[in-house]
Amino acid sequence: MSHNRKDRKSFLIDVSTPDRLDRATRPFEPSVSTERRLLPPLPGVPSAESMDVNRLCESSLGDPMHKLILVEAGQLDVEGSTGGWLIVPNHLIFIPADRAFTVRSAPLTVLHVVHLDPSDAEWIHHGCWTTGATPLAHEMIGQAVRWTPGQIQAGGTPRLFFRTLASLCPEWFSNPRMLWIPAARSDAMRSAVLYLRDHLHEARLDGLSSAVGLSIRTLQRRCETELGLSWRDLLREVRMMRSLELLASYGHSVSAVASAVGFARVGAFTTAFTGRFGMTPTDYLRRHRVASWKRPDPPMS
Repeated sequence: MSHNRKDRKSFLIDVSTPDRLDRATRPFEPSVSTERRLLPPLPGVPSAESMDVNRLCESSLGDPMHKLILVEAGQLDVEGSTGGWLIVPNHLIFIPADRAFTVRSAPLTVLHVVHLDPSDAEWIHHGCWTTGATPLAHEMIGQAVRWTPGQIQAGGTPRLFFRTLASLCPEWFSNPRMLWIPAARSDAMRSAVLYLRDHLHEARLDGLSSAVGLSIRTLQRRCETELGLSWRDLLREVRMMRSLELLASYGHSVSAVASAVGFARVGAFTTAFTGRFGMTPTDYLRRHRVASWKRPDPPMS
């Protein structure tokens, strides 16, 4: 089943895989938001807080502290100069200090936001990174939000705890890049990304070649040069992003999700999903609770 963009807008929130693809075709233009909910309560002091956000949209030209964000429910779209991420429940994203970003949330999103001192641990990646949240990460972030900024500023155990939390981030984020869509710069690559947005369940290289107006060989070369991914890898990443979204946020059956993201056989989808995330789709459904803002009839392509 396919939907054009106009049809989708009638029932889609603006934080989803199709919307992430749409944003990947537009220039990244960060500014400084007038309301800054993602700044630490005490400037320069490590801290953590839980927050319920509803359609949050916040931009920054770069903050002085690292941000470690755990999505408990809902979804988060994080955009940077090279592309963007879609963060589903029970996943973490790390936003390095001084990195320009825009953050958008789905309705009824629940976040744990940790502010870390850059001097406590060296960041290992260039730019943002995301990963699944381990049980240890859940426990430590849950403890972090219990301390007040004043207690942390006073030093002692709370301050040492935040240093330990920061030192664990390089290990937690040592996985390959995931849930990321690179920014498209040229007209051809913008057309390619929009083709994926509208035809994910049936996307084929020959169909893309016809839609973009480039030969298959030229198209493959342009994908690797501009996006840093082969066409096959780009298609896989978008399919995996969308499948995680549908499983995490709506609780669809594995077979329905497999069909929605373009797999003719559930077995092939299970193999691809397991290879990417280290667990089967069924295990993922069993381990991760469905976000509280789910809707009964989301778009499936």
